[in-house]
Amino acid sequence: MATRTEQMSSMLDRLLETVFEWEDKVNAFTATSDIDDEIVITHDGRGRLIGCDIPPGLQEQLSVEEFEEAMNEAIAKNAQRTYDGIQALAAEFRDKWANVPEEFANHPVAAEFSAALRGVS
Repeated sequence: MATRTEQMSSMLDRLLETVFEWEDKVNAFTATSDIDDEIVITHDGRGRLIGCDIPPGLQEQLSVEEFEEAMNEAIAKNAQRTYDGIQALAAEFRDKWANVPEEFANHPVAAEFSAALRGVS
């Protein structure tokens, strides 16, 4: 039978594994606008713009202001898509850890930790 310390260590190991798994998912995440959009934008999981496909000649068909507006709109739409995707990953993580298992709940700082997880929205 495992000691209380071994149980706590095991629980913390599982938590860390989940955190690393979530971090890997965020690092692998990309959001790309619809392929049918005039300007196709791609962001990574950290919100960085990593791709921008503009049809040849588009910048010649539009005024500078129109082109700037189209670019900003495409970036904003995809930034929102990225945010929504990351929030879904965060919700998955919170769902996994919001209900702290019983053996972890008996730890002196577990109530504070659990409250912190539940408070992240």
